[in-house]
Amino acid sequence: MHLYVIRHAQSTMNIGQGGGPNCSLSEVGQWQAEQIPSFFKEIQLNAIFCSPLRRVIQTATPLAKAQGLGIVLIPEMSEIFNEEWKDYRDYDWEACQQIVEEFPHAQFVEYQDMERKWWPTWPENHAIVRKRVQKFVDAKLTDYYGTDAHIAVFGHGQTTADMKQIVNPGDIHPVYNAAIVHYVLDSQGQCERVSLHKDHLGQHVYE
Repeated sequence: MHLYVIRHAQSTMNIGQGGGPNCSLSEVGQWQAEQIPSFFKEIQLNAIFCSPLRRVIQTATPLAKAQGLGIVLIPEMSEIFNEEWKDYRDYDWEACQQIVEEFPHAQFVEYQDMERKWWPTWPENHAIVRKRVQKFVDAKLTDYYGTDAHIAVFGHGQTTADMKQIVNPGDIHPVYNAAIVHYVLDSQGQCERVSLHKDHLGQHVYE
């Protein structure tokens, strides 16, 4: 299995331009997202999994369009609801149906009840986030172990870091906006090799 782990492109919050917990991409972030499909021009993906937050869907959208794929929204890949970030507690989060109306090329994973909240319960710690990312791995990625499938997963700084540690314990690759970390996993989900790709970002490489 080929797994591509990608943090969202630069957001307005990343550069102090506001936008709140569910902010959009910055101008540079939009450019970064548009560069991602170039890495996959010779690779046909089988699935694209993505956090339901706006900046992540916006990052995954150019790749989904280039590949002719829909985006599967994964609540477990959402941002950490850090105790210090009270705006995540107080934000009026969009319901499932509102999100798919805004992004009709995206649909929630089949186990998400569309009538229930998808966002994490504030506050969270790192152990809770790791547990929910592991839940996603167990529910959706293990079926691809032992195959030649190519799977892209888009998330946030914390959830992509956790994903990397789950599939490759001790992983030291930085979490750059819109960079791609490519893992080759065996039939047991063990990492056989890993590589970091950021050339598509040119001079716009940021953590």
